This record gives sequence, C-alpha cells and structure tokens, in this order.
Amino acid sequence: MDFALSDEQTSIRDLAARILGEQLTPERLRDIEAGDDWFAADTWAELAKADLLGLSLPEDQGGGGYGFFELALVLEQVGRTVAPLPVLSTLVLGALPIAEFGTADQQAAWLPGVIDGSVILTAGLSEGHDGLPPVVPATEAVADGDGWKLTGTKHLVPGAVHAARVLVPARTGSGASTVFLVDPTAAGVTAEANRGPNLEPLTTFTFDGVAVGAGDVLGEVDGGQAITAWITDRAIAASCAVQAGVCEAALRTTATYTSERKQFDTPIATFQAVAHRVADAYIDTEAVRLTAYQAAWRLGEGLPADEELAIAKFWAADGAHRVVHAAQHLHGGIGLDTDYPVHRTFRWAKHIELVLGGGTTHLRRLGALLAAG
Repeated sequence: MDFALSDEQTSIRDLAARILGEQLTPERLRDIEAGDDWFAADTWAELAKADLLGLSLPEDQGGGGYGFFELALVLEQVGRTVAPLPVLSTLVLGALPIAEFGTADQQAAWLPGVIDGSVILTAGLSEGHDGLPPVVPATEAVADGDGWKLTGTKHLVPGAVHAARVLVPARTGSGASTVFLVDPTAAGVTAEANRGPNLEPLTTFTFDGVAVGAGDVLGEVDGGQAITAWITDRAIAASCAVQAGVCEAALRTTATYTSERKQFDTPIATFQAVAHRVADAYIDTEAVRLTAYQAAWRLGEGLPADEELAIAKFWAADGAHRVVHAAQHLHGGIGLDTDYPVHRTFRWAKHIELVLGGGTTHLRRLGALLAAG
C-alpha cells in the first residue's frame, strides 16, 4: 500500500476534521456528556449536509461511491474529536451491509435516509464471550408462515437508542444463520440501555418471539455467517481507525501540555524521561494508524485481510493502551480531571480496546492464522 493520500482523500479527511473540530469543542462535549442524550444532532446534520454520511454508499442511491478506506479517514476524525455520533454503527454496521447484500427495496427504504441524516442503523453482533460474534448465534429464528419469530439476546449494541433498524444474526438451522432487519420498537423486543467507558449508550436487546417478515431478511436465508463475517471485518477495521484518531488527540494534548508546563522554570518536555515517553507514544500512535490504514485499504480493495485485521486490532488495543496511559501520567494530577480533554481520550481508548475482542483475543487469532498458513 502507498500510504500517501490522494488530493481527494486529503480533502475528505480535512472536511471531516473541520466540521467535527469546529462543532465539538471540549466545552460542547462536556455539555453533551452531562445531558441524557449522547448525540450531537446538529453535527450529524452538518455531516449529512457535507455528503459525508453517504460518502461510501452507492451513487445510484445518492451516495458518493467512494471506498471503505475513505470512510476510515472520516472515522479517524471521529476519534480525533471523540465525537458522540453513531457514524460507525450507522455506516459500517448498518448501511454498508444493506448496500452490499440488501435487495433493491431494502436499499431504497434505508440508504437515502442514512445519506440525508434522518435514519440511524446498527447491528447486534455480540452475545458475550470475547466480544466477537459467534459463528452460529444462540439467538434463534424459527419459520412462522411467510416470516420468522426471533428469540434470544444481543449485548451492548451501539447506536441503538436512535436506530430505526438493527441487523440481527440468528440461527436458522444446524450450523447456519440468517441476518434480519429488526425494528427495535417491535412487539417482543426489550431494550436495556447501559453506558460504555466513553459514556456511549450500549443497548442489550432481548427478543421474545419477535415477528419479522420475509422482506426483512438481509441476503439469503442461511447465508448469515458470511454476512456477519463481512460486517465484523469492517467493524474491526473501523474501530481501529477511530482509535488512531483518539491516540492522535491524546498525543497532541500531551505535547501541548508538556511544552507549556514548567518545573524549575523549564518546560518539562525538555526533560529526557518526558521526551522519551512522548516519543514512545508517538511511535505507538503511528503504529495504530498505519496498521488501521493497511487493514482498511485491503478491505476496500477486496483483498484478504484476516492477518492485517488481527494485527491492527492488537495495536489498537495494546499500543493505544500505552499511549493514553502515557498521556495520563505526563499530565500528572490534571490527567484525573474528568473535565480535562485527556481524560476523555483515555475513556474512549479503553472502550475501543475491548470492542470486538481485546488484544489477547486478536493475538490468538493472528497466531492461529500464522500456524494454519
């Protein structure tokens, strides 16, 4: 991969950075976090106005027709500004799978609304365990006339509090599954909202005989395993891209602070121990970024990316852990102030570290891939 961005890619990244940076100041983020709704609705509308929500969706639905890598550049800026927005859940977990596997009717029903900012989507993948979706889910769908009845539980679903539809993989046979588009307000759905370390609402859904129609099947019946794997790969790459932005934000805040904070009338950035710690954090940040770029680029090009995804998620967990701990330590006592920006990046990094499996989970995956190869 050539890591140099094209002029178009640079413009996309810079546009997202400008909108998010101008709208989501530390003061605005503090106000949002103090409220009940973790959602900057006006910023979401601005992203839609700038055609960034439809960036990687099909042109025949009004989207931009760009690839997954360009979307990863936008997600990096979401992380850099720690933006309380369902960009990953709506675009990566919902809209992209519908664009790839949905019928013409499903695409027409949901994608234009995503593009104009009026529709939020997500997917319920996790059933616990290591955070990765099971190959065959415990959630079950039983045929019922022309439709299906869903029973089971999905844990910690992001973006669900505003979602119009939730993509739900469910077992439909021995060793087979199917993905359904489920209305979260339907009869038989129970939603329990919790909050992640970054204060993002995460919903646990319980389905008790929830009726879904034949038109709510995404892709083929019993074809859910491939679709779930497709979504999971892109969700992992997307979370790594967000983490790259979070690490950059933590690093920049720390560089500014250590340049201005003085001891013995000298900026602490000039102290050797501090300089070494910041340098190590810079190296880790670049490793998180470059491995995330590599995974996103390979997915966008339709190339095998299993090893690259495992490597990127390991760095997004292990490397980011070191970056945000260094940021906290170098800020001293102020790093514990929950109103100070560096604490916000710490919470986000810890959240992403464990989403869709932590560092150990993906290191094991990488080891298994290397052993098999």
